Amino acid sequence: MIPALDRELIDAVDLERFRPDVADSYAEYFWAEPGVEHYKLLAYLSTCWTDATLIDLGTDKGCSALALSHDRSNRVISYDIEDRKLSPIILPNIEFRVKDALDDREDLLSAPLIMLDTAHDGVFERQIFDMLEESGYEGLLLLDDIYLNAAMRHFWSWISLEKLDLTPIGHWSGTGLVRFTT
Repeated sequence: MIPALDRELIDAVDLERFRPDVADSYAEYFWAEPGVEHYKLLAYLSTCWTDATLIDLGTDKGCSALALSHDRSNRVISYDIEDRKLSPIILPNIEFRVKDALDDREDLLSAPLIMLDTAHDGVFERQIFDMLEESGYEGLLLLDDIYLNAAMRHFWSWISLEKLDLTPIGHWSGTGLVRFTT
């Protein structure tokens, strides 16, 4: 299922409760409007499920995990190969794992939504995509930076599954949503 994506509802998302968790040096990005940054879109998408585990691949500063934790009934597992968060984020519905997400295949395959924001070279993105497709994943893959560089533009154009370009309500460098079904 691809959720209804209403710009007004996304614009209305209030991220204020996350202010203590966002490092000052990153605040201007976290509160930027949809079409500039994707955090309100992520928070809105989190409300499309209840009591689900959502996956964030590429923790980096931790802000995507924060936004995905907006619906407190959901659990967020965020993966990165090193801990680079700017501030300690301690929320009961977020678990940060410093490891290769491919080692936790069961968690990935059971998530209705996976946010993928990693190296942007198309290589890891393709590994994740192929693993999901080969495993019969049924869910949504949200891709960040689909227009950032030639490798990501090629990766995005290569995808033949049902997909939506959400850039106008996502991130300025491109946001795409792919639907996996069997």
